[in-house]
Amino acid sequence: MTVIITVSDVREALYQAAGGAAASGGGSPSLPMLGQWFHEAIGKCVGNDSSRGWLAGLAEVEPDLDVWKQTLVERAYSQFVGPRLTRERAVLHDATPHVVSFWQAVQAACHWLAELSWSARSAQASRSAKDLAPWSSLAESFATEVPLTCELCQPGWSDNVRLVGIADAVVRLAPSRAWCAIEFKLGQTSPAADLGQACLYHMMLSAAHANGGGVDAGTLALVSFRPQRQERVFAAAELSVARQRLLDLIGKLAGVDLTQALPPTRTGPTDGTQPPTMPSARVFTAVPPVEEHLKLGRDLVTALAEYGVNVSLDEPPIVGPTFLRFLITLGRGTRVHAVERHAAELQMRLALKAEPFINRDEGRLVIDVQRPVRQTVWFGDVRSQLPRPDARLGGSHVPVGVNLSGHLVCADLAKTEHAHLLVAGTTGSGKSEWLRLAIAGLIATNTPETLRLLIIDPKRNAFHSLRESPYLWQPLVFPDEQPAAEVLRELATEMDRRYRQLDGADSHAQLAARSDVPLPRIVCVCDEYRDLISRSRDERKQIEAEICRLGAKARAAGIHLILATQEPRRETIIGPLDANMPARVGLKMGKSLESNMLLGVAGAEKLLGYGDLLFKDIGPPRRLQAPLLSPDERDAIFGGQ
Repeated sequence: MTVIITVSDVREALYQAAGGAAASGGGSPSLPMLGQWFHEAIGKCVGNDSSRGWLAGLAEVEPDLDVWKQTLVERAYSQFVGPRLTRERAVLHDATPHVVSFWQAVQAACHWLAELSWSARSAQASRSAKDLAPWSSLAESFATEVPLTCELCQPGWSDNVRLVGIADAVVRLAPSRAWCAIEFKLGQTSPAADLGQACLYHMMLSAAHANGGGVDAGTLALVSFRPQRQERVFAAAELSVARQRLLDLIGKLAGVDLTQALPPTRTGPTDGTQPPTMPSARVFTAVPPVEEHLKLGRDLVTALAEYGVNVSLDEPPIVGPTFLRFLITLGRGTRVHAVERHAAELQMRLALKAEPFINRDEGRLVIDVQRPVRQTVWFGDVRSQLPRPDARLGGSHVPVGVNLSGHLVCADLAKTEHAHLLVAGTTGSGKSEWLRLAIAGLIATNTPETLRLLIIDPKRNAFHSLRESPYLWQPLVFPDEQPAAEVLRELATEMDRRYRQLDGADSHAQLAARSDVPLPRIVCVCDEYRDLISRSRDERKQIEAEICRLGAKARAAGIHLILATQEPRRETIIGPLDANMPARVGLKMGKSLESNMLLGVAGAEKLLGYGDLLFKDIGPPRRLQAPLLSPDERDAIFGGQ
């Protein structure tokens, strides 16, 4: 069975092998949210629809390069950057330096695109005026978010490897018309990882050329904004030198080169920023699709054809612990909506136990179908994948779920986009089990000197095993005995106390480094948040006021919230939670409206329950399977055995 590995997996391995953050190049680290915004801004500036892109505004101003630069900057701010900053002001409350660098990088990118348009105009100077549309020609030759793939096989490998990735941009540069793949790097970069990533895209573009794709991958360009623009062009000869070393690494990461073992995880730096672990071997035994799975794929194609929807399957399904994933290729003239609206018919036509989940993943349309017999993922099987804790600060990673490759995906509380988590799911979705998983993951990478827990348990039975835990900041809180507003007020008071100690520090890591006594991270976990705010109007106002304060300011003080609710209704989500809880974990819900309220998209209502979830932080939600904490593991971890 062909093993699929992503460019991101390989880049992360190169990054860690080079020394992680300690070996990064110049520039300041960027926030993932701002990095995504930067890529989106480039796409909006240079799009296939030149009449609506920001470059089209150049037609309305005089042909002067400086004027063109200013026009693009003004459009970028008024139509994109300004509204985004206003909407996410609470999330970016303590990230002013990152925001400033981001805006400087956007301006530099606008200047760069204006220069490219000006060069295109100069190249067309000999043509008639009606043909002069430099922004249009640039849009036609400048493709963003380009999916790339290639098949790799080496002597001694047990199987083929499919390398997949999405290039930031592919552009044909004038006047040579040679193709270049471009990677945008916002902020701090790793030179070794950058070179490796450029080589990977060179391999993929070369494969496309060899297969008749019409792409000449002679050179690749790396454009960095740190925040000023820096460019480096890699020649084909330079990239070919690193090719074999990359192939060896890919074989190791994919587990097909049986002569090699994965290198041990590197010990991270002690400044509070712990890099993720190296991609590890799959948790699950590789299960190739059987004939039953292949037949189901053929039946999907046939069933859709009966409704006039032309699709094809170019590869076997991916077998995950919970579902089978079929990657769909749309036929000519077939729209995504045409497939999505036949989900109910597919369930009836193919006698499926649950309606298939039709979604988009990394630029591909996918159909997820429930496995007849689900595979349980135990926390003990993935515990070794938790990132190594910092010697002084402990661990800040919360396990969220396992992806189709068996890799554990974590939320890092130390990052702005993961500072607080909002969890929702109906009865039977696995909400309480997920909360126990989150706590277990934190305890497993901390000591009582680096972590304290504040547990609010309206049901009085969700966290009974933690009653005697040394990790508790104070005894378990039962709202019918102690008002939740009072407890949250005490937590906010602790936040204010820590802020008075910051003295110029902008993070918990810097504050802890200056403190003579341990300064543990405090994580407040609350089940059934809706129950708390339904007791009285006055109590609700008090609780929401404290949640708003903590959500906006607590991350820098090392205080975080993980709140869960059974029904993410409008009156529950809209307000302090929506503005201050950036990361969302959506388990199975009863209605598409609830999914939209929590995640911004429908789909959670079609999940399969028991830990099947959608995780949203930056970008579209990712589907994961939450590991299950066995009773023995729970007692051992929670009881401190």
